[in-house]
Amino acid sequence: MSTTVVTEFFAMPGRGDDVAKLVLEILGESLQHEGCEDIRILRDQDDADHVAGLTRWAERHNYTDYLAWRTSHGFTATLEAMLTQPLVIHYYDEAFQGQGMAVRNR
Repeated sequence: MSTTVVTEFFAMPGRGDDVAKLVLEILGESLQHEGCEDIRILRDQDDADHVAGLTRWAERHNYTDYLAWRTSHGFTATLEAMLTQPLVIHYYDEAFQGQGMAVRNR
């Protein structure tokens, strides 16, 4: 079963665009990392300085290996220099997925 990972980035005031841009710039490499199945980058509609990554990995260790690789190459430090707090990371098992009416009526 895949692992869904939500990574939250709380940017310093006014730095949300910079954080989102940096995260988007590395997507190509991220998608190529072993075990990566899906990546979505989200922006909070009510707080432009709150960015999140919604990702799916074949196994949890694939994400932790990826994060260790990013950290060893200095990316995490560069990113966290723009944040008000360290990365907030949550790991989830999927309990249910369903399509709503808007999707079914396409």
